Amino acid sequence: MKYLLAISLLCILAGCQKVIEIKLDSSETRYILTGKVTDQPGGCQVSLTQSKAFSENNQFPGIGGAKVSIDDNGITSVLTESSAGVYTDSSLTGQPGHTYHLTVQTGSMTFTASSTMPQPVGLDSIYAKTSALSSGQYITVVYKDPLHVANYYHFIQYVNGRKEPSIFVSDDEFTDGITVRSQLNYNNDTNDPTRDIKVGDSVGIEMICNDAAVYQFWYSLSNGATGAGNSASPANPVSNIAGGAIGYFSAQTVRRRWLYVQ
Repeated sequence: MKYLLAISLLCILAGCQKVIEIKLDSSETRYILTGKVTDQPGGCQVSLTQSKAFSENNQFPGIGGAKVSIDDNGITSVLTESSAGVYTDSSLTGQPGHTYHLTVQTGSMTFTASSTMPQPVGLDSIYAKTSALSSGQYITVVYKDPLHVANYYHFIQYVNGRKEPSIFVSDDEFTDGITVRSQLNYNNDTNDPTRDIKVGDSVGIEMICNDAAVYQFWYSLSNGATGAGNSASPANPVSNIAGGAIGYFSAQTVRRRWLYVQ
C-alpha cells in the first residue's frame, strides 16, 4: 500500500503553484519488543507494542495477552501483565554473570532473546559544569573502568524528573582501566527549556552496564536510526531479538547518582 503526500511549492519563475506528489511506501507492521532484567529489585519489565503506517498517529497501544517468560539456568519466571502490553515480575532480581533467556509468544509469533549481565561498575560522582561552547550546563560522569575487561555503558539523564531523549553510550576501547570523566553533551535542537540544566535543578543519572549486543542496539539507534553518523537515511537499529521483532532485551546493572545544580 502506498501513501501520497501533496506538497505545494511556490514557483517563482512561473508565478504559479505546482503540486508535487511524493509516493511513500508503507512498511509492514512489526512488533516492537523491549525488555530488561536489572540487578535492582523490581527492575524486570518487558513491553510489547506494534509499529504503524507512516500516515497513522504516534500512539502505540500495548499488545496484551502475550505469554512472557525469562529463564535463568533452568529457573523460569513467568511475567504477569501489569498494564496493557507491559509485563513484569517484581520478584526477579538479576545476578551479574548470569545469562537470561527471554521468550515472548503472541498469537502465532514467538520471539526469543538472550543477554548476559556484566559485572557492575561504580558511578563515583557526577557534577555540572558550564560548557565552553555554550552558556548551558552539562553533566560530567566520573567512574573507574575495570582493567582488561570489555565494558559497555549507557547513561540516562533526568532533569527535574524528566528523561532526556538524547542517547549517551560509550565503550572502553580507549579508556580501559583508567578513571573516566565524560561530559554528557546533547543538542537541544527542539529549543525546549525543560531540557536545559540550570541552577536549582535536580539532575539524576543512571549508569547502565550492558553486554556488547545491547550496546550495538543503542549505538546503532543513536547513529543510524536518526540518519546521523555514516547512515544516509534512517534505519532500524541492530536488534538482539530473534523472530522478527524490533527492539532489545538487556540484562544490565544500574547505578544512580543525583545532584542539585548550584
